Amino acid sequence: MIIAFLHALLRSWVALRLPFTSWRVLVQELCGTSRVSGQEVRLLAAGLPRWAAQVGPYFFAGEPVVEKTTLVPVWSLRRHLSQRQAAADLTLVGIDRISARLFLGKDYLAMPPLISTWQSVPENLPACSRQRSSVASDLRRVKKQDYASHLSRAAGDFDLFYEHYYKPYILGRHTTNARLTPRWMLRLVYAFGSIQWLTLSGERVAADLVMQQGTGYNLVVTGVRDGRQDLLRQGALAALYVHSLDHARQLGCTRILLGSSRAFLRDGLTRYKGKWMDGFTQDDGHITANHVLLLRWNRLAGPVAEFVSSAGLIHHEQSGYSALWAFPSHLPLNAENLRKQYEALTLRGLHRFRILLPDKAPPGFLCPPEVRLIELPAAEKAGAGGINRLP
Repeated sequence: MIIAFLHALLRSWVALRLPFTSWRVLVQELCGTSRVSGQEVRLLAAGLPRWAAQVGPYFFAGEPVVEKTTLVPVWSLRRHLSQRQAAADLTLVGIDRISARLFLGKDYLAMPPLISTWQSVPENLPACSRQRSSVASDLRRVKKQDYASHLSRAAGDFDLFYEHYYKPYILGRHTTNARLTPRWMLRLVYAFGSIQWLTLSGERVAADLVMQQGTGYNLVVTGVRDGRQDLLRQGALAALYVHSLDHARQLGCTRILLGSSRAFLRDGLTRYKGKWMDGFTQDDGHITANHVLLLRWNRLAGPVAEFVSSAGLIHHEQSGYSALWAFPSHLPLNAENLRKQYEALTLRGLHRFRILLPDKAPPGFLCPPEVRLIELPAAEKAGAGGINRLP
């Protein structure tokens, strides 16, 4: 309870401070090659470069060229973007929530910078795995290795975890877009939590910084020894999840908080957690919850639809999240392809899953209750800000 209160207090302080410290917004025009079609595409990006770096890998085939950079007062941002966005295929704004409400309109699709997910703690893990084939595959991989796990609150464990497990893992996974949670913040968590060490044949190979919050077992951050890819390939992350279920059950917890990942259906970590998750939490457990990513386009067909298809956007709707995805242009539009694509991408707990189609819905597709099939012209007419109002 104490750590949750301190975290909420910190979040509130940062939220109130951001509009005053970020009153000038960086605006960049980025030009590159489309990841899908190979044609030239342009992104108008406002906010810190890390927001554009999240979108870039799904929009550009390589590193884009920054053609123009401007600093704009936040109260002039809406007018400035309106003047320049006609030349861009896609406009992205990463801004704090208060400034977004005050200075930008409702013509944008709003995404969270990060999403957080949870999983219920099953009484019977083998029974759970029989219902989820991907989980069963992970369990088989873990059983082939001599993994063991224990919780520790030893004095020197935190620094060891931060320097040799968490830091190299995050820097290796996100490279130039990596953002480490400050050491002091995680040390505060450790004061109320512990390290869940994973050992392989007696050697420490991976770990989670964990904390019990009521009946929740919170996986705050993860680390892999020296960021080693061979340990990841051997199933270290899967083993951490499996042993987390055992520790949570022993502590009397009923759910595991799986931590944060990016709000794209095709993000690797989001896909991996999707195998285990049962739903979303609305507090993503990170300071970036004070921000929002806003997307807008002039024309949906073409490069933007290709981007939506290659990324899969998880966005705000009502009090939860929905997904927007475009059927890929290289596949024949038939019921079987549509079903396979949807089943491969969907996540539990989505309010709506909207699929943009280049043509009429194929006959024979059995539409799940949360799925809405929308032809591209209708979505283009609604605009980015009207996506949530589509049926």
